[in-house]
Amino acid sequence: MQRKTKVSASQFFLMMFVSRAVVTIALNAQFTGGENLLDSIVSCVGAMLLGFLMVLPVWILHRKYSYLNVNDVAKLSLRGLGKAVPVFYLLYFIWSNAAVFALFEIFLMDTINPDFSSVWVILSIGAVALYGAIKGLEAVSRCAVCIFVVLMLGMILVFGSAISRFQTENLEPLFQNGFHQTLVSTVLFVARASVFADMAVLLPMVKGRSGVGFSLWNLGAAAFLGGLLFLLSGCLGRYAYTQNFPVYVLSSLSEIQSLQRVDAVFVGIWMMGIIIRAACDIYACRVCCSVLGKGKSQRLSAVAVCLLMLGLGFLTVRSGPVQRVVLHTGGQFFATVAAGFLIPLIVLLCDSFGQRRKLHEEK
Repeated sequence: MQRKTKVSASQFFLMMFVSRAVVTIALNAQFTGGENLLDSIVSCVGAMLLGFLMVLPVWILHRKYSYLNVNDVAKLSLRGLGKAVPVFYLLYFIWSNAAVFALFEIFLMDTINPDFSSVWVILSIGAVALYGAIKGLEAVSRCAVCIFVVLMLGMILVFGSAISRFQTENLEPLFQNGFHQTLVSTVLFVARASVFADMAVLLPMVKGRSGVGFSLWNLGAAAFLGGLLFLLSGCLGRYAYTQNFPVYVLSSLSEIQSLQRVDAVFVGIWMMGIIIRAACDIYACRVCCSVLGKGKSQRLSAVAVCLLMLGLGFLTVRSGPVQRVVLHTGGQFFATVAAGFLIPLIVLLCDSFGQRRKLHEEK
Protein backbone atom coordinates (compact mmCIF):
# COMPACT_ATOMS: atom_id res chain seq x y z
CA MET A 1 0.00 0.00 0.00
CA GLN A 2 1.10 3.60 -0.38
CA ARG A 3 3.42 4.44 2.50
CA LYS A 4 3.67 8.07 1.39
CA THR A 5 0.36 8.70 3.15
CA LYS A 6 0.87 11.53 5.63
CA VAL A 7 -1.29 13.12 8.29
CA SER A 8 -0.20 15.87 10.59
CA ALA A 9 0.83 15.12 14.17
CA SER A 10 -2.06 17.20 15.46
CA GLN A 11 -4.58 15.23 13.37
CA PHE A 12 -3.11 11.89 14.43
CA PHE A 13 -3.09 12.59 18.16
CA LEU A 14 -6.53 14.17 18.09
CA MET A 15 -7.64 10.90 16.50
CA MET A 16 -5.88 9.03 19.31
CA PHE A 17 -7.59 11.25 21.89
CA VAL A 18 -11.01 10.41 20.44
CA SER A 19 -10.07 6.71 20.56
CA ARG A 20 -9.03 7.12 24.19
CA ALA A 21 -12.24 8.95 25.07
CA VAL A 22 -14.24 5.95 23.83
CA VAL A 23 -12.85 3.66 26.51
CA THR A 24 -12.87 6.47 29.07
CA ILE A 25 -16.60 7.17 28.87
CA ALA A 26 -17.19 3.40 28.84
CA LEU A 27 -15.49 3.16 32.23
CA ASN A 28 -17.03 0.52 34.44
CA ALA A 29 -16.43 1.49 38.07
CA GLN A 30 -16.23 -2.14 39.16
CA PHE A 31 -13.11 -2.63 37.02
CA THR A 32 -11.27 0.06 38.97
CA GLY A 33 -10.96 -2.24 41.98
CA GLY A 34 -12.73 -0.23 44.66
CA GLU A 35 -15.54 2.13 45.61
CA ASN A 36 -13.56 5.35 46.02
CA LEU A 37 -13.05 6.80 42.54
CA LEU A 38 -10.75 9.47 43.97
CA ASP A 39 -8.11 6.76 44.46
CA SER A 40 -8.37 6.10 40.72
CA ILE A 41 -7.58 9.75 39.96
CA VAL A 42 -4.06 9.15 41.26
CA SER A 43 -3.89 6.27 38.78
CA CYS A 44 -4.25 8.79 35.95
CA VAL A 45 -0.87 10.22 36.91
CA GLY A 46 0.65 6.74 37.18
CA ALA A 47 -0.68 5.71 33.77
CA MET A 48 0.61 8.97 32.28
CA LEU A 49 4.12 8.38 33.63
CA LEU A 50 4.08 4.79 32.40
CA GLY A 51 3.01 6.11 29.01
CA PHE A 52 6.11 8.28 28.70
CA LEU A 53 8.24 5.23 29.52
CA MET A 54 6.41 2.82 27.21
CA VAL A 55 6.68 5.04 24.16
CA LEU A 56 10.50 5.21 24.24
CA PRO A 57 11.30 2.13 22.07
CA VAL A 58 8.80 3.18 19.40
CA TRP A 59 10.13 6.73 19.48
CA ILE A 60 13.76 5.61 19.16
CA LEU A 61 12.87 3.34 16.24
CA HIS A 62 11.02 6.20 14.59
CA ARG A 63 13.99 8.54 15.02
CA LYS A 64 16.25 5.87 13.55
CA TYR A 65 13.97 4.83 10.67
CA SER A 66 11.43 7.58 10.14
CA TYR A 67 10.07 5.88 7.01
CA LEU A 68 9.63 2.38 8.52
CA ASN A 69 7.25 1.05 11.14
CA VAL A 70 8.05 -1.63 13.69
CA ASN A 71 6.82 -4.37 11.32
CA ASP A 72 9.18 -3.24 8.57
CA VAL A 73 12.18 -3.13 10.89
CA ALA A 74 11.28 -6.55 12.33
CA LYS A 75 11.12 -8.02 8.83
CA LEU A 76 14.56 -6.60 8.00
CA SER A 77 16.30 -7.49 11.26
CA LEU A 78 14.61 -10.81 12.09
CA ARG A 79 14.04 -12.06 8.53
CA GLY A 80 11.50 -14.90 8.56
CA LEU A 81 10.76 -14.56 12.26
CA GLY A 82 9.90 -10.92 11.67
CA LYS A 83 6.56 -11.91 10.13
CA ALA A 84 5.36 -12.91 13.59
CA VAL A 85 5.37 -9.23 14.58
CA PRO A 86 2.65 -7.99 12.16
CA VAL A 87 0.62 -11.12 12.97
CA PHE A 88 0.73 -10.17 16.66
CA TYR A 89 -0.39 -6.61 15.89
CA LEU A 90 -3.25 -7.94 13.77
CA LEU A 91 -4.44 -10.10 16.66
CA TYR A 92 -4.01 -7.22 19.11
CA PHE A 93 -6.10 -4.78 17.08
CA ILE A 94 -8.82 -7.40 16.55
CA TRP A 95 -8.90 -8.16 20.29
CA SER A 96 -8.91 -4.55 21.51
CA ASN A 97 -11.65 -3.43 19.11
CA ALA A 98 -13.75 -6.52 19.79
CA ALA A 99 -13.66 -5.48 23.45
CA VAL A 100 -14.86 -1.99 22.53
CA PHE A 101 -17.70 -3.35 20.38
CA ALA A 102 -18.67 -5.78 23.15
CA LEU A 103 -18.76 -3.06 25.81
CA PHE A 104 -21.00 -0.89 23.66
CA GLU A 105 -23.40 -3.75 22.88
CA ILE A 106 -23.55 -4.67 26.59
CA PHE A 107 -24.36 -1.01 27.25
CA LEU A 108 -27.16 -1.07 24.66
CA MET A 109 -28.65 -4.32 25.94
CA ASP A 110 -28.38 -3.71 29.69
CA THR A 111 -28.79 0.05 30.00
CA ILE A 112 -30.56 1.46 26.92
CA ASN A 113 -32.59 -1.67 26.10
CA PRO A 114 -33.71 -0.34 22.68
CA ASP A 115 -36.75 -1.65 20.81
CA PHE A 116 -34.54 -2.46 17.81
CA SER A 117 -31.79 -5.07 17.64
CA SER A 118 -28.44 -4.05 19.10
CA VAL A 119 -26.77 -6.30 16.53
CA TRP A 120 -27.82 -4.00 13.71
CA VAL A 121 -26.45 -0.98 15.55
CA ILE A 122 -23.04 -2.65 15.96
CA LEU A 123 -23.05 -3.84 12.35
CA SER A 124 -23.83 -0.30 11.17
CA ILE A 125 -20.97 1.12 13.24
CA GLY A 126 -18.63 -1.55 11.86
CA ALA A 127 -19.70 -0.83 8.27
CA VAL A 128 -19.04 2.90 8.63
CA ALA A 129 -15.65 2.21 10.26
CA LEU A 130 -14.75 -0.18 7.44
CA TYR A 131 -15.67 2.43 4.84
CA GLY A 132 -13.44 4.97 6.58
CA ALA A 133 -10.53 2.54 6.75
CA ILE A 134 -10.85 1.81 3.03
CA LYS A 135 -10.94 5.53 2.19
CA GLY A 136 -7.61 5.98 3.99
CA LEU A 137 -5.98 7.40 7.08
CA GLU A 138 -6.34 11.00 5.88
CA ALA A 139 -10.12 10.67 5.66
CA VAL A 140 -10.32 9.10 9.12
CA SER A 141 -8.09 11.77 10.66
CA ARG A 142 -10.09 14.63 9.12
CA CYS A 143 -13.29 13.10 10.45
CA ALA A 144 -11.65 12.63 13.85
CA VAL A 145 -10.87 16.35 14.09
CA CYS A 146 -14.55 17.16 13.57
CA ILE A 147 -15.60 14.53 16.10
CA PHE A 148 -13.06 15.88 18.58
CA VAL A 149 -14.79 19.26 18.42
CA VAL A 150 -18.19 17.59 18.86
CA LEU A 151 -16.77 15.51 21.73
CA MET A 152 -15.53 18.56 23.59
CA LEU A 153 -18.75 20.49 23.05
CA GLY A 154 -20.83 17.47 23.98
CA MET A 155 -18.88 16.80 27.15
CA ILE A 156 -19.17 20.46 28.15
CA LEU A 157 -22.93 20.26 27.52
CA VAL A 158 -23.46 16.97 29.34
CA PHE A 159 -21.22 17.48 32.33
CA GLY A 160 -21.61 21.22 32.55
CA SER A 161 -25.28 20.62 33.24
CA ALA A 162 -24.41 17.88 35.76
CA ILE A 163 -21.99 19.93 37.83
CA SER A 164 -24.89 21.47 39.77
CA ARG A 165 -25.26 18.05 41.44
CA PHE A 166 -21.67 18.12 42.72
CA GLN A 167 -21.51 17.75 46.52
CA THR A 168 -18.23 17.85 48.40
CA GLU A 169 -19.59 15.45 51.06
CA ASN A 170 -19.51 12.71 48.41
CA LEU A 171 -15.72 12.97 48.27
CA GLU A 172 -13.85 10.49 50.46
CA PRO A 173 -10.30 10.61 51.86
CA LEU A 174 -7.58 9.16 49.66
CA PHE A 175 -6.12 5.71 50.32
CA GLN A 176 -8.29 4.94 53.33
CA ASN A 177 -8.36 1.31 52.16
CA GLY A 178 -4.75 1.17 51.00
CA PHE A 179 -3.24 1.45 47.54
CA HIS A 180 -4.88 -1.58 45.93
CA GLN A 181 -7.49 0.39 43.96
CA THR A 182 -4.88 2.82 42.66
CA LEU A 183 -2.75 -0.05 41.38
CA VAL A 184 -5.70 -1.83 39.76
CA SER A 185 -6.90 1.39 38.10
CA THR A 186 -3.42 2.15 36.74
CA VAL A 187 -3.32 -1.29 35.12
CA LEU A 188 -6.81 -0.73 33.70
CA PHE A 189 -6.01 2.68 32.19
CA VAL A 190 -2.84 1.37 30.52
CA ALA A 191 -4.59 -1.81 29.35
CA ARG A 192 -7.25 0.09 27.42
CA ALA A 193 -4.87 2.50 25.66
CA SER A 194 -4.26 1.45 22.06
CA VAL A 195 -2.20 4.53 21.17
CA PHE A 196 1.13 2.72 21.69
CA ALA A 197 0.31 -0.02 19.19
CA ASP A 198 -1.12 2.54 16.75
CA MET A 199 2.08 4.57 16.97
CA ALA A 200 4.22 1.48 16.39
CA VAL A 201 2.40 0.79 13.11
CA LEU A 202 1.30 4.22 11.87
CA LEU A 203 3.87 6.71 13.12
CA PRO A 204 5.88 6.74 9.83
CA MET A 205 2.76 8.17 8.17
CA VAL A 206 2.67 11.10 10.59
CA LYS A 207 4.44 14.34 9.78
CA GLY A 208 5.27 17.09 12.20
CA ARG A 209 6.31 17.17 15.85
CA SER A 210 5.16 13.75 17.00
CA GLY A 211 6.98 14.02 20.33
CA VAL A 212 5.08 17.15 21.25
CA GLY A 213 1.86 15.60 19.97
CA PHE A 214 2.24 12.50 22.14
CA SER A 215 3.14 14.57 25.19
CA LEU A 216 0.03 16.70 24.77
CA TRP A 217 -2.06 13.57 24.17
CA ASN A 218 -0.74 11.93 27.32
CA LEU A 219 -1.31 15.00 29.46
CA GLY A 220 -4.72 15.67 27.92
CA ALA A 221 -5.90 12.08 28.31
CA ALA A 222 -4.86 12.05 31.98
CA ALA A 223 -6.57 15.40 32.62
CA PHE A 224 -9.76 14.30 30.83
CA LEU A 225 -9.97 11.02 32.73
CA GLY A 226 -9.04 12.60 36.06
CA GLY A 227 -11.61 15.37 35.65
CA LEU A 228 -14.28 12.86 34.72
CA LEU A 229 -13.55 10.68 37.76
CA PHE A 230 -13.58 13.73 40.03
CA LEU A 231 -16.98 14.76 38.67
CA LEU A 232 -18.34 11.24 39.10
CA SER A 233 -17.09 11.14 42.68
CA GLY A 234 -18.66 14.47 43.59
CA CYS A 235 -21.96 13.90 41.80
CA LEU A 236 -22.64 10.21 42.39
CA GLY A 237 -20.39 9.19 45.27
CA ARG A 238 -20.41 5.46 45.99
CA TYR A 239 -23.55 5.10 43.87
CA ALA A 240 -21.22 5.20 40.85
CA TYR A 241 -19.68 1.90 41.92
CA THR A 242 -23.04 0.13 41.72
CA GLN A 243 -23.57 1.14 38.08
CA ASN A 244 -22.18 -0.66 35.03
CA PHE A 245 -21.81 2.62 33.14
CA PRO A 246 -21.68 5.48 35.67
CA VAL A 247 -20.76 8.11 33.07
CA TYR A 248 -24.02 7.41 31.25
CA VAL A 249 -25.91 7.55 34.56
CA LEU A 250 -24.46 11.00 35.19
CA SER A 251 -25.46 12.17 31.71
CA SER A 252 -28.98 10.75 32.10
CA LEU A 253 -29.44 12.80 35.27
CA SER A 254 -28.47 15.97 33.43
CA GLU A 255 -31.22 18.09 31.94
CA ILE A 256 -31.38 21.23 29.84
CA GLN A 257 -34.74 22.89 29.45
CA SER A 258 -34.67 23.02 25.66
CA LEU A 259 -33.24 19.49 25.27
CA GLN A 260 -34.65 17.75 28.33
CA ARG A 261 -32.34 14.80 29.09
CA VAL A 262 -29.01 14.93 27.26
CA ASP A 263 -28.04 11.25 27.49
CA ALA A 264 -28.75 10.93 23.76
CA VAL A 265 -25.85 13.31 23.15
CA PHE A 266 -23.63 11.02 25.22
CA VAL A 267 -24.65 7.93 23.22
CA GLY A 268 -24.08 9.71 19.91
CA ILE A 269 -20.58 10.81 20.95
CA TRP A 270 -19.75 7.27 22.07
CA MET A 271 -20.84 5.83 18.71
CA MET A 272 -18.80 8.36 16.73
CA GLY A 273 -15.75 7.62 18.87
CA ILE A 274 -16.05 3.88 18.24
CA ILE A 275 -16.17 4.52 14.49
CA ILE A 276 -12.92 6.53 14.62
CA ARG A 277 -11.12 3.99 16.80
CA ALA A 278 -12.20 1.00 14.70
CA ALA A 279 -11.47 2.74 11.38
CA CYS A 280 -7.97 3.72 12.52
CA ASP A 281 -7.17 0.21 13.74
CA ILE A 282 -8.60 -1.49 10.64
CA TYR A 283 -6.33 0.73 8.58
CA ALA A 284 -3.41 -0.26 10.83
CA CYS A 285 -4.29 -3.88 10.10
CA ARG A 286 -4.11 -3.10 6.38
CA VAL A 287 -0.56 -1.85 6.96
CA CYS A 288 0.28 -5.08 8.81
CA CYS A 289 -1.12 -7.16 5.94
CA SER A 290 0.98 -5.22 3.44
CA VAL A 291 4.11 -6.16 5.41
CA LEU A 292 3.04 -9.79 5.25
CA GLY A 293 3.01 -9.56 1.47
CA LYS A 294 -0.72 -9.19 0.95
CA GLY A 295 -0.71 -5.68 -0.44
CA LYS A 296 -2.75 -6.69 -3.48
CA SER A 297 -5.79 -7.51 -1.35
CA GLN A 298 -5.91 -4.47 0.90
CA ARG A 299 -9.67 -4.06 0.81
CA LEU A 300 -10.33 -7.76 1.30
CA SER A 301 -7.99 -7.81 4.30
CA ALA A 302 -9.82 -4.79 5.76
CA VAL A 303 -13.18 -6.53 5.31
CA ALA A 304 -11.84 -9.73 6.91
CA VAL A 305 -10.39 -7.85 9.88
CA CYS A 306 -13.63 -5.91 10.43
CA LEU A 307 -15.67 -9.12 10.35
CA LEU A 308 -13.32 -10.73 12.87
CA MET A 309 -13.63 -7.72 15.19
CA LEU A 310 -17.42 -7.80 14.98
CA GLY A 311 -17.61 -11.58 15.28
CA LEU A 312 -15.40 -11.70 18.36
CA GLY A 313 -17.34 -8.78 19.85
CA PHE A 314 -20.69 -10.56 19.37
CA LEU A 315 -19.24 -13.79 20.82
CA THR A 316 -17.89 -11.87 23.82
CA VAL A 317 -21.35 -10.56 24.69
CA ARG A 318 -23.00 -13.97 24.34
CA SER A 319 -20.40 -16.25 25.93
CA GLY A 320 -19.36 -15.94 29.55
CA PRO A 321 -15.98 -17.70 29.16
CA VAL A 322 -15.08 -15.63 26.10
CA GLN A 323 -16.14 -12.44 27.87
CA ARG A 324 -13.89 -13.21 30.82
CA VAL A 325 -10.95 -13.59 28.43
CA VAL A 326 -11.59 -10.66 26.07
CA LEU A 327 -12.48 -8.15 28.80
CA HIS A 328 -9.89 -9.40 31.27
CA THR A 329 -7.90 -6.38 32.45
CA GLY A 330 -4.70 -8.31 33.15
CA GLY A 331 -4.68 -9.90 29.70
CA GLN A 332 -5.36 -6.56 28.02
CA PHE A 333 -2.58 -4.96 30.06
CA PHE A 334 0.07 -7.50 29.07
CA ALA A 335 -1.05 -7.37 25.42
CA THR A 336 -0.84 -3.56 25.42
CA VAL A 337 2.59 -3.56 27.07
CA ALA A 338 3.79 -6.17 24.58
CA ALA A 339 2.45 -4.29 21.55
CA GLY A 340 3.53 -0.85 22.70
CA PHE A 341 6.77 -1.53 24.54
CA LEU A 342 8.20 -5.07 24.57
CA ILE A 343 8.00 -5.90 20.86
CA PRO A 344 9.40 -2.51 19.74
CA LEU A 345 12.15 -2.91 22.35
CA ILE A 346 13.04 -6.42 21.12
CA VAL A 347 13.03 -5.24 17.50
CA LEU A 348 15.22 -2.26 18.43
CA LEU A 349 17.71 -4.47 20.28
CA CYS A 350 17.84 -7.02 17.45
CA ASP A 351 18.37 -4.26 14.91
CA SER A 352 21.17 -2.70 16.97
CA PHE A 353 22.82 -6.11 17.50
CA GLY A 354 22.58 -6.87 13.78
CA GLN A 355 24.24 -3.57 12.90
CA ARG A 356 27.07 -4.15 15.37
CA ARG A 357 27.65 -7.64 14.02
CA LYS A 358 27.71 -6.30 10.46
CA LEU A 359 30.27 -3.64 11.38
CA HIS A 360 32.38 -6.26 13.16
CA GLU A 361 32.33 -8.53 10.10
CA GLU A 362 33.34 -5.65 7.84
CA LYS A 363 36.34 -4.93 10.06
